Amino acid sequence: LVPLFVSSFKRAEELAYAMDARCYRGGDGRTKLNPLRIHLSDIVLGIVLTFFAAVPVAVDFLIR
Repeated sequence: LVPLFVSSFKRAEELAYAMDARCYRGGDGRTKLNPLRIHLSDIVLGIVLTFFAAVPVAVDFLIR
């Protein structure tokens, strides 16, 4: 798993150098980053998923 991350970062760095060498700066047609906001439904879903993940672990712990 670590070699995968290392090679990904190496490739990203090579691509950044290549783009910089070609004076690429992006343009008006580029997409923009939209910040995400956490809503109540996200929190509820997180709690429900945590509950469903914790129940089998707790049951297994109590059975042993």
